[in-house]
Amino acid sequence: MDRTTTGETGETGETGDAAKTSDAAKTGDAAGHHPLHLARDLRPQAFGSARPDRIREPIVEPRWSGVRVIAAVRGEDAHLFEDGEHVDEHEEICGHLARMLAATTDGAILDGYLTKQVVAEEGHVTATLDTGLDDLPSTGRLIAQSMFGTRRNRTAEATQQLEAETAARTFAESDPVNLVVVDLLWLDGEWLLDVPLLERKRLLEAILPGTELVRAGAYVRPPVATWIGSWRTQGFRGVTFKEANSRYRPGTKATDWAASAMPRR
Repeated sequence: MDRTTTGETGETGETGDAAKTSDAAKTGDAAGHHPLHLARDLRPQAFGSARPDRIREPIVEPRWSGVRVIAAVRGEDAHLFEDGEHVDEHEEICGHLARMLAATTDGAILDGYLTKQVVAEEGHVTATLDTGLDDLPSTGRLIAQSMFGTRRNRTAEATQQLEAETAARTFAESDPVNLVVVDLLWLDGEWLLDVPLLERKRLLEAILPGTELVRAGAYVRPPVATWIGSWRTQGFRGVTFKEANSRYRPGTKATDWAASAMPRR
């Protein structure tokens, strides 16, 4: 399937093993490789240490817990990788993902999370929400709260966070695990790493209709106060800020991506 994408190459700032990972992923004719082999060499792009208020034109998402995976799909084949290792479980999710994409694409590589978390809103939240409510904190105040908070016991919070992350990565047989896809890296033989994030998100929504088992992750643009409150109520412990124009550099820490604790009321 032919698609046209745009995007200029930005400065990467990548060094060492991370640069090698990125170069290896893009080496050769992508159209001549099965996405399974390409995906095995990829490592997810990580969040950098930038302050959320320094992220220009942010795309804001709940911070998903669980297992970060790279998914590769072509035809009836779908595979998940965690740090280059094949994830053998979750055959139902893989089969579902393959069937969903078979109608819209010849092949894809995606970044996502195996998670027990869900978002109550139906569909994919892509537009600014204007509720007309004046009693909610501004986006700036929410960012400040996520950075500084109020008086807290940091040691206790760190312990709780570690325990929560461990629990989120542990799946019992009865847990309703689903795959939330947050980025699209390769599509129909073409790398999308130099395509701006917002355009990658829109392409992802176009090819992935979404169900309870496999879906694209929700995201919003400022103002975000209402959604922050909703995500907090649903149990999310953090929020992420990604520059709408950001590129994807596998295996690196993004200077234009930031993650923070969920702002308090």
